[in-house]
Amino acid sequence: MIREIAVASGKGGTGKTFIASNLLYYISKYVDEKCVGVDADAEAPDLALALGDYVEIYSRDDVYESKKAVIDYEKCNLCLNCYNTCRFYAINIDSQGRPTIVEEYCEGCGACSLVCTSDAINYRVVKTGTVIFGKTRHGQKVVTADLEVSGRNTGHLVYIAREKAKSIPELKYVIIDSAPGIGCPVISSIVGSNLLIICVEPTEQSYNGCRRLIQVAQILKVDYRVIINKYDMNIEMSNRIEKEIGNNVIGRIPYSRDIVKSYADMIPIMATNSKIRKDLEEIFEEILKL
Repeated sequence: MIREIAVASGKGGTGKTFIASNLLYYISKYVDEKCVGVDADAEAPDLALALGDYVEIYSRDDVYESKKAVIDYEKCNLCLNCYNTCRFYAINIDSQGRPTIVEEYCEGCGACSLVCTSDAINYRVVKTGTVIFGKTRHGQKVVTADLEVSGRNTGHLVYIAREKAKSIPELKYVIIDSAPGIGCPVISSIVGSNLLIICVEPTEQSYNGCRRLIQVAQILKVDYRVIINKYDMNIEMSNRIEKEIGNNVIGRIPYSRDIVKSYADMIPIMATNSKIRKDLEEIFEEILKL
């Protein structure tokens, strides 16, 4: 049975990739090498970088599922219903009074074609992104969902990356490094997982995001645990978080420049002699007992 563990945070910069990369390293080195990481932060993937970057690429699959509106000006009667309907600011009016598509903003939602009185709007399929599977410098296998610039359908790209990971023979663990927030790609990372690890730092903004993620986990019926990262930057806030969340808090990690250096060197802290390693080991052992 494959066990999927998603790592998420309500905002960026709380240490989500730090936890995910080191958990993957720990499992691959000390528990079971039949594991793989999934970088589900498709707009800014960096899980492989945290593990030393790819040294070998097994596969690279382009995904074509996004759509962009196309206007047939031979049919267009300049009713401008499309311009007035689009809520993504993806249609401008040119110097001739014609509607023009701004592809970077177009969601391919179909609203403009529904209101077009001359059936002048169709859609073309464009590249959504790429799913990359390879091995990193420190030996971990990672599947990366890499969204194309101005690409959409991020959630489905994450789904494809997860399915790619689970196709690996005799796989035991999948560690999913989610995008920040609670949007579509995050839901796609969490749904169906066996466990959600939420990284929170002792700030109001981060804690608000943490509580939203807890609500998502409860709606999706996914078990969750919370790690307080950089807890010593605001002890009072950290104590409040632990008091309010209760037993679901499974560990605290102090702020350390060792973590900054490990990121700069693209070496997981579990591969160093930093004293932070002991804190992580205790947390990871607790995670794997759940």
